[in-house]
Formats: sequence, structure tokens, C-alpha cells
Amino acid sequence: MTSYLGHERPRQIFHQALAKDMLHHAWILAGDKGLGKAAFAQQAAHFLLNSRNPQAVFSDDQDDEAGHLLAAGSHPDFRLLRRGPKGDKEEKKARDNGLDSLEEHELARNIKVDQIRSLQPLFQNQASISEYRIVVIDAADDLERAGANAILKNLEEPPKNTIFFLISHMPDRLLPTIRSRCQMLRFDPLGADDMRKVLKAAVSDLDEADLETLVLAGEGSPGRALQYAEVGLAELEGIARQIIKSGDRDNSLKSELARKLSLKAATPRYRAFLDRAPSLIAEQIKAPERAFSVQSIEKWREASELASTALPKALDNQAVIFRLGSLMGDLAGDS
Repeated sequence: MTSYLGHERPRQIFHQALAKDMLHHAWILAGDKGLGKAAFAQQAAHFLLNSRNPQAVFSDDQDDEAGHLLAAGSHPDFRLLRRGPKGDKEEKKARDNGLDSLEEHELARNIKVDQIRSLQPLFQNQASISEYRIVVIDAADDLERAGANAILKNLEEPPKNTIFFLISHMPDRLLPTIRSRCQMLRFDPLGADDMRKVLKAAVSDLDEADLETLVLAGEGSPGRALQYAEVGLAELEGIARQIIKSGDRDNSLKSELARKLSLKAATPRYRAFLDRAPSLIAEQIKAPERAFSVQSIEKWREASELASTALPKALDNQAVIFRLGSLMGDLAGDS
């Protein structure tokens, strides 16, 4: 049996509340994206739905009735609310391949009020096979206003033995009335050792060099690091670091990087590199051996602006990557 990795404090708070019979009916799982809040909610849900055959700790081992039903998306006492497909074409893709097959731009902007209303049959009946009913909203930040008001009514008058987990990347933006009715569990970035354990457990064939690259690139976020691993970011970061070190005066490395990321099939890698590039520049600026430079800060600002607007403005991939590479190469002259 493998116990839950990382985030010991949130887990302890949750277990202590349960042990003292003081389990709050609603929890906000707060922290940056990719820290493991959704995994915590999933394992907490399994833990509670398995309460008639309780486990001592959160576990990755879900080889039981509750685990099988959760994996199949058919547990009668569990509901997961997420943004759905944005249109008919995306709806068909989700039916054929699952909601996880949709990319960000294929999802609706919000969790709709009708999705909240769809919970009412769950609340009107007793739990079917478990002691609890569990609702996970991933993420509560995505609730449209009417949906937020609808879930507030459930939080104000919680159905018996129903536990809500509201995942939030920006809890300060939630309605104050929602925050006031929930117990807040804050999730901090994982330390390097926990990051290594999570990555080794998830990706068995990582060599040590790639592992350390992903630990650094993930910045305490296992979700981000695993996304980077999936698209092969370690190779791209290796090229970027060579550019930063050498300056790449003949543009050969920048051209190689742009070529690797310009094809349509490379879109996931392109998105990941855009996400990573400003942080990589910031790491170099903050390196202890580097003297502070206003010019370097300006390069980071330009890289951040370019990376954040490249996709919304549909800028040319090669031009974007080449410019980001140029900003990285300029750091060699600033050291």
C-alpha cells in the first residue's frame, strides 16, 4: 500500500478532523495549479467512500469496490464537476474519447449553473452504498456567477453526510460567502525530495539528468513537471540552457529550437515551452553568481509578455521561439 506523497499538513488536518468527529462539510483546497489538489480530493473521496471498510491513511491503492467505481466514473455517491465541452463538435470528441481528451481551447469557459442543479437528485436521496456523498468541483474558480450562487445554497444548508471539495487556484477570487462556509486547506509547493518521489513513481524510465531537470522546472508542482515530462521538455530545456550559456551567436541553437517547435504536431511542446521559458530566464537572473542587471529584468518582462500573448494572438511559432531564444542568448552577455 502506497500512502499519499507530500502535503503532510493538509492530510493531517483532514485526518484529525475526521478522528475527532469534526469533519467540516466543505473544504477549499487552495494553491497553485499542478500541486496535487485534485489528487488529494480524489484520494480523500476514496477514503470517505470506503468508510465502511476504512483504511488507515490516504492510499494510491484503490483496488476495492469504491476505487473501481470511482475509476469507472460510476460511483452513485460521488460527483465530479468540471468545465465541459464548449460546443457540439467537442461534445462528440468527449463522448468518444473522454473529457480528458479535450484541450484547453475546446472546453467551455465556465462550470454552468445547470451542472450545479444536476446535483439535486444526489442530495434528495440517502447515500447508496457509502456513509458519505462526495462532490468535487474542479475548479471552483471556473464557476459562473449563477453557479457560484447555486452551490452557495448547498453550502449554507448542507445535505446530511455530504462533503464538498472545492479546488481553487485563486481562493481570494471566490465569493466571500463561499469562503466563509468552507474550511481552507492550503497546499504549498513540494520540496525537491517529494518531487523526485512523485516523478519516479509516475515515470519509471526517467534518467537522473532528466529527473533533476524536471524537478527544477516543476518548481514544486508535480502536475507541471509531469506535463513537461509528457512532452519531452528536458530536451528543449537542455537546448535553452546551452543558448543561455554560450549566447548562440551563430543562431544555430535558436534555429534548432524553433524548428522543433514550429510543426503543428509540436503544439503541446510549444505550449509547455512558453510556460517554462520566463521561469528559466528568471532562474538565471536570480543565480548567485550573476550581478543584478536592469537589462536582464527587462528581458524577463519581455519574455513573460511574449509567452503569455503568443497563443491568444496566434503569433508565428518560429518567430516567437526565435525571439525567446534571443532573449536567453542575451543573458550570456549580461553575466
